[in-house]
Amino acid sequence: MGPLASFVAFDLETTGLDYTKNEIVEIAGVKFTLEIDGKKIIAKNLGTFESFVKPNMHMPEETSRINGITDSMLEDAPSAAEILPEFTRFCGQSTILIAHNAIFDARFLKRTLVEGQMVIPQNPIMDSLLMSRKILPEAKVHKLGVLAKRFRRELTIELDDEALHRALYDCEILRDVFVSLVRKQFLPEDLEMGTFIQAAEKAIGSPMFLKTI
Repeated sequence: MGPLASFVAFDLETTGLDYTKNEIVEIAGVKFTLEIDGKKIIAKNLGTFESFVKPNMHMPEETSRINGITDSMLEDAPSAAEILPEFTRFCGQSTILIAHNAIFDARFLKRTLVEGQMVIPQNPIMDSLLMSRKILPEAKVHKLGVLAKRFRRELTIELDDEALHRALYDCEILRDVFVSLVRKQFLPEDLEMGTFIQAAEKAIGSPMFLKTI
């Protein structure tokens, strides 16, 4: 086999849900590749990235109640213009990005990059929410926390409901959920860098991909 595909499970926390007027306040990513351990597909970690991002607005109280992020936590954080180029360098040019409900994260990320006149990465983005809907059509709910409970025995970290909605923890959960989904659908020969996207589109369908941000 050739080199195996590598991925970055990433997540954003924001001041609200509307990407046209709200801002990023936290960004995190977990980089990993897939390996075959015996006959089992596992993730090999390649590094993590985590940072608060200082917005140009106050953190709404209703959002703070969900993710626990407050204005005081963001006071000394780097700006988006400072931290997003570091994040894109962390991801590299040859990884596949993964996000749960990827259109949400991609819209926030692209708008922020465009407004800051920063380079927009060309990595393909894989939506694990759509992936779950394709692979688990019997499931009624495909929220990340619900999927984590479904795959609890396969998680490599302890499931903590109170830690959900913090970026790095969500990335670690997303990595494990993604690997569990891959085990259900993919063969070892599908995991090579040059064939993973084609295998995924054939097995699951192209709507699971946003070609780039």
